[in-house]
Amino acid sequence: MQRSKLVSKSLLLAAVALIVLATLVVPASAAELTVGTDGQYKTIQQAVNAATSGDTIRVAPGTYNENVVVNKSLTITAASGRPTVQAADSSADVFLLTSAGVHIDGLTITGGASGVNIQQTSKCVVTNVFARDNVRGVYLSHSTENEISNNNLADNGYGVYGDTASSNTISSNVATGSKGNGNTLGDGIFLNYGEANTITHNNLSANHVFGISVYTSTRNIISNNTISDNVNIGVRLGPGSNNNTLTFNTIERNGQTSQQVAQGFPPSGILIVSATGNQIYLNNFISQPSAIVGASAAILNSPEKLVYTFNGVERTSYMSNFYSDYTGTDANGTGIGSTPSAYGDNFPLIQSVISYGTIIPVSAVTPTPSPQSENSTTVSNNQSISGIQVPTFPSFKALPIVVIAVCAVVGLAIAFFILRRPPPSE
Repeated sequence: MQRSKLVSKSLLLAAVALIVLATLVVPASAAELTVGTDGQYKTIQQAVNAATSGDTIRVAPGTYNENVVVNKSLTITAASGRPTVQAADSSADVFLLTSAGVHIDGLTITGGASGVNIQQTSKCVVTNVFARDNVRGVYLSHSTENEISNNNLADNGYGVYGDTASSNTISSNVATGSKGNGNTLGDGIFLNYGEANTITHNNLSANHVFGISVYTSTRNIISNNTISDNVNIGVRLGPGSNNNTLTFNTIERNGQTSQQVAQGFPPSGILIVSATGNQIYLNNFISQPSAIVGASAAILNSPEKLVYTFNGVERTSYMSNFYSDYTGTDANGTGIGSTPSAYGDNFPLIQSVISYGTIIPVSAVTPTPSPQSENSTTVSNNQSISGIQVPTFPSFKALPIVVIAVCAVVGLAIAFFILRRPPPSE
C-alpha cells in the first residue's frame, strides 16, 4: 500500500517537473518597439532603455537629436525612409554599442565623434547606414567578429577606424572624401593593431592622404577594393604590418596631386615602411608616380602556380601584378611578361587582371576522377546512393521544440493516468 502511494506521488512529481520544464524552455517572443511622433517612444534611447535583448526598435522618418548607448542585443532599424540621428553632443559618439549582437540598419548618422562606436564587444552588424560629418564613420574599438557592410561612409574624418580590432569583416562600403581630424591624416580605412580582418569590395578613393592605412597590423586580407585618386598613397603598410595579403585590388591614380613628399609619404600606389612578409599579387596598378615604394620587402608573386585563361587558352603559371608602366614584352604569348617588372616581380601581367578569366590555384583544381573513384560511394549528409535517399536527422536548432513537445505530452499523460486511477483499497 505504502509502495503504491509512493509510486503515485513520484509519478505525479515527475509529471509536474516535465510540464514545468516544458514551460521554462519556451523562448520568449521578441517585441517590436516604435520610435517617432506617433510611436511608443519619442527617442531611440527611451526605446533602448525599455527594450529587452532580442527586441527590434523601428525608427520612423524624422531627425532625432541624441547620443544613444546600446547596452543590450537589439536591432535598431528604419521603419521606412531613412531617419537621421544627429549627435546632441558632438564630442560623443552618436551610437555607442557595448553589447554583443547589436544590429544598426538603414539610418543616417551624423555629427559625432563616431557615427557608430563598437566598443569592446563582438558580433555586431552595421549595414545600409549613411554616416557623414563624424570624426569616424565607424569605430572598431577593441572589438572582434563584427560586420561593417554596404554603408556609405563618405565625408568623415575617417571612414572606418580600427584600434585593436580583429577578425572583423569590412565589405562593400564607400569610404571616400575622408579628411582627417584637424591636423591628423585622413584615411578611408585605418587599422592600428588589427589582425585577421577581411577588407573587401570597398571603394576607398579620393581621401585626404591614404585610401587604407595599416599600422602594426598583421594577417589581414585586403581584396577586390577600388583604391584610387587618394591624395598621397593608395595603401600604406606601416611599421609592424607584416604578413598581410593584397589581391584583386585596383590601385589607380594615387599621389597625382600630392605635396607631402617631404613628410615621408612619397606618392605611390602602395608604400611599405618597415613591414615584411606581405603578399601582393593579382592587383592592377595604373597611372601612379610609383606603383610600389619599398617593394623589395614584399612578396610580389603568387605563392603557388595558378590556372588562368589568356586569349582563350588555359594556362598554368605563377602570376604577379599588372603595371601600366611595365615596358617588357610577352615573348611566348602566355600573358606573363618575359622580363621582371621594375618592382622586382618575375611574372608581371601584360594586361589587367580581368583579362585572365577565372583564376584559381593549381591545388584547387579538381582532378579528373578515375573509374574506381567514379564508382565509389561516399555518404554525406542529405546525399543519395544509387537513387536511394539517405535519411537525415533533425538539426539541433529544431531540437528545443521537439523537447518542449515531448516533455509536455509525457507530463500530461502521466498526470492524466495518475488522476484517473481509482484510489487503492484499504
